[in-house]
Amino acid sequence: MWHNCLRNCYVVSNSELSRLFSIFAELLLLHDKNVRLAGLLPGAAYRLKRMNAEVMEVAVKELAAQFRPQVAGIIRELKNTGTISALDELITLTPPGLFEMVSIRGLGGKKLSSLWKVAKIDTIEGLHDAARSGKLRNVPGFGAKTEQNILKAIETYNVSRDRFHYATVADSADALVKQMQKVFSTKLVSLCGEVRRQTLTVEGIEIIAAVPALKFRSAALRKSLVALTSAKGISHAHTFDEIPVTIYHTTQKKFTGELFIRTGSAAHVEKVMAKIKSDGAFASEEAIYKKASLPFIVPEMREDLAEWNFKSKTPRLVTHDDIKGVVHNHTTWSDGVDSLPDFVNGCKTRGYEYVVIADHSRNAHYAGGLKEERALQQLKAINDLNKKLKGFRIFKGIECDILVSGELDYGRDLLKQYEVVIVSVHQLLKMDESKATKRLIQAIENPFTTILGHMTGRKLLLRPGYPVNAKKVIDACAANNVIIEINANPYRLDMDWTHIPYAIKKGVMISIDPDAHSIAEIDNIRWGVSAARKGGLTTDMTWNAMPASGVVKWLKENRK
Repeated sequence: MWHNCLRNCYVVSNSELSRLFSIFAELLLLHDKNVRLAGLLPGAAYRLKRMNAEVMEVAVKELAAQFRPQVAGIIRELKNTGTISALDELITLTPPGLFEMVSIRGLGGKKLSSLWKVAKIDTIEGLHDAARSGKLRNVPGFGAKTEQNILKAIETYNVSRDRFHYATVADSADALVKQMQKVFSTKLVSLCGEVRRQTLTVEGIEIIAAVPALKFRSAALRKSLVALTSAKGISHAHTFDEIPVTIYHTTQKKFTGELFIRTGSAAHVEKVMAKIKSDGAFASEEAIYKKASLPFIVPEMREDLAEWNFKSKTPRLVTHDDIKGVVHNHTTWSDGVDSLPDFVNGCKTRGYEYVVIADHSRNAHYAGGLKEERALQQLKAINDLNKKLKGFRIFKGIECDILVSGELDYGRDLLKQYEVVIVSVHQLLKMDESKATKRLIQAIENPFTTILGHMTGRKLLLRPGYPVNAKKVIDACAANNVIIEINANPYRLDMDWTHIPYAIKKGVMISIDPDAHSIAEIDNIRWGVSAARKGGLTTDMTWNAMPASGVVKWLKENRK
């Protein structure tokens, strides 16, 4: 898939070009070409993902201001010719299997080069066989521990290779349903399955339609779907983005019943249906739950977990409109793209009441972490900007690294000047459960800690994160009045929604934080809210659903 994409996706968005730059850098290292450019491209890829304007529409003068000359030249070449000649040449020289191997965590261009040129390995299957048989140890730079790490990484890759982040599928899925409803002049077309439950990752798009399969030969659908085939009441296709689409055909009478059955997890559906005697015809999903003597359960909660905690009525689940403040954000003071004033304005124009700026602390040197002198300068800049604002507040925050010892990156004298201290692990992630849990708890017990950031450090479909005893961590947060973050970056969504019920039980508040590195990423909050609702997070237990005045009061009462 990588191989075909690289050859055919030169009409690119920022995210697509960012991906091309990342693979370009790996290929340069793989072929021992232009090491300097290979070092520049990852930084350019990072900046591209966080730019608000589409780089292909940016003027030449602006390109020169944003990127190093070599990188700007590549972008100009792509704009003028529709291709990157040096990348095309490298693609031609690279076996297709190596593109897939790039996806294995821990394998960069230099290691791939050794595998290919020394061990003659150019497929994931060959890599797996070599690692299992102990032959990788004969390759320079590889040892027994590396073999085990590669086997784990291949296992993770095989599990996730056919899944997609919900955020990359959601809008396409909604648009496809609306198109079908319009084409067939019926509202009896709906999402179902994982995508309707808004699971964090999905296998594809599932749709149920009270429309016969024969009618799906409509030419209008060919604008969105490829290779549409039907058999036994089910049609299969994929979008032009190669997302699989499954369409279940039913009748008008059975539509609601089958929508319910094909939406919830198997365990949820079984528990509800055990309370019902029916021929499968229902006027609405609300009627199904009423017949089962249950409150209506929204689709995203139908997972056989949090939904049963609300026996008598539907909970007041948090919504996007409930979020009053934007917590955990980075500006150009560390590794963000937008200046402090511009970012604040981005929050204001979206209708929020406040923002918590939380640039990186000094230990995150790779992300422009703030040394003490710079940190003090930023605190002054925030104070000065706050004096100019009306009806909006900036809370002074920091994302403070949790060191290996569990201590925080800054000392008492600096930490006491912050209103909000978000503590996170960013480095040395390879820990066992005992060590990781102890490290987090020690940071939680620091009297200046306000929020625990991304609890496990996971990246969905990429790395599982370090193992922690979630209950012990939540208990520590409860004992120390520490909030837990749901990092709303759609590739993190950490802590996992399955831990929310226990956090609520222990009285721990949750903050839905975009971890924004640009103005555009403020809108990550949408994905955090979606995940939070799955775990039954209520508005009253959502920290940044409080107005600014409520946050001030909470900090005054709970600051240790």
